[in-house]
Amino acid sequence: MFYHHRFETTEDGFLKQISEPIDILAFDELLKEYGLIKGYKPKILTPEIFKKEFLDELTATYNILGDRRITPDIVKNVAQHILNYLENQKKYVNRYPFTELDGELSRQEYIKDLHRRLDLTGSLCPALAQEFRRFILRSFQGKEFNQYLTEPCVIAFMLDLLGEIKQNWKVLDFECGSGGFLAGAVGKGVAIENILGVDIDELPYLIAKTYLSLYFKKTGTSIKDIPIRQGNGLFFLGNEWDLVIGNPSGSAKYERDDVEDVLDNLERDLDCNGKDDKFSEYNFSIQQAVRSCKVGGKICLILPEGLFSNSQDEILRKYLAKHCKVLAIISLPRGVFRKGTSTHSINTGSQTSSQKMSILYAKKVRDIVDGEGVDIDDTDLNYPEFLANITEPESTGGKISDWLEPRLNMVLEEWKVWQIAHQLSELDESLVKAAKIAPKEAKKKKEKINDEQIGLFEQPQKLKNYKETKSEITIDESLKGLFKK
Repeated sequence: MFYHHRFETTEDGFLKQISEPIDILAFDELLKEYGLIKGYKPKILTPEIFKKEFLDELTATYNILGDRRITPDIVKNVAQHILNYLENQKKYVNRYPFTELDGELSRQEYIKDLHRRLDLTGSLCPALAQEFRRFILRSFQGKEFNQYLTEPCVIAFMLDLLGEIKQNWKVLDFECGSGGFLAGAVGKGVAIENILGVDIDELPYLIAKTYLSLYFKKTGTSIKDIPIRQGNGLFFLGNEWDLVIGNPSGSAKYERDDVEDVLDNLERDLDCNGKDDKFSEYNFSIQQAVRSCKVGGKICLILPEGLFSNSQDEILRKYLAKHCKVLAIISLPRGVFRKGTSTHSINTGSQTSSQKMSILYAKKVRDIVDGEGVDIDDTDLNYPEFLANITEPESTGGKISDWLEPRLNMVLEEWKVWQIAHQLSELDESLVKAAKIAPKEAKKKKEKINDEQIGLFEQPQKLKNYKETKSEITIDESLKGLFKK
């Protein structure tokens, strides 16, 4: 019996050694399998082969310490190596990180052998890019990382909220992370030259560059044309973007190193009370999104749910209300952003993975005038908003997307109806069945829910001339709480 030994990345960010029995091969077949015969053509990579035979093996090879933990340095080396190889297949051996293995000849030879046997450049496609992103997602579950990725189903949902996306739209993600939102926008038809992604940290920048190179089949000098920058996304990036989208997690570097330069672009005293506002990345991120977007453009961001209710964030809510019409707010379940992650928060700089987040979708309706303040009239807020609250099932085992995506699909269908009639509809039974996680024998009950919309920026009792609209739908008991009442 023969065995194939390989490494695989686990859900908790470790490398696991796997031994799999393989069929007994004739000697010439064995030579062919390992690329040792004359005229051998490298194997085209499917996503499965890319994961098992390339990514996991490359990760293990760069794991010089051998402790099987996937660290940020290992992920950085893997991403940089792929970029170097795609840029120049002959010169990658003269560049970092391959040169870091100069004292590890066997590791260098193993990497060369990987490229002899597997045709990376001939296999480039979106499916390979998505597998690379899944590899990053698995790696980021480890405690070594201070990063997290947005689930692909959430990205797809946010882009679907926008409806028609035009090829000539200019799309900005000023804290682009792995580049998932930008790849999604190009996948919807936006020209790649019309996007811009910026990230202040080197690791997300490299991941985004690699991801988009794989996704859009970029090799050679064309990789340099991919519009991803490493830099501070809160500096001035123009103010004529049709869409500003993303999941701004922030970075302590914004405050520690660049705050005065950031404030050359943004305001420090939004309420004009003569005192500096509390500097936080969500203050800065909201300002940057609104300023960058053109009048008539769209803003779609993932933000902490507390921003929509905390008293200390009233200024930011008024700032949004003054310059934008809020179209929808969708509350996401806890746990969508996985463990092992930590980002800067609106208060003290500690956002945990259990923090509840929401999607804000808005249209910019008014230009910004510096020093104008954030005072608004109650009557300016008297318009309907689409609100939805997605709750997790009792059991959340397995992949997040398995239970989250059907729930997002339900909200999306209601959103489509809401845009036409400003009321909810009878839920599609097939969507209900897909989203429902409950025993089949559970007794079904029906209840009425309202699409009553209350103002986002004021307490309900303070609203004036508010007209209440209602519709009735039936909904399975197991889905109780999926939509806000």
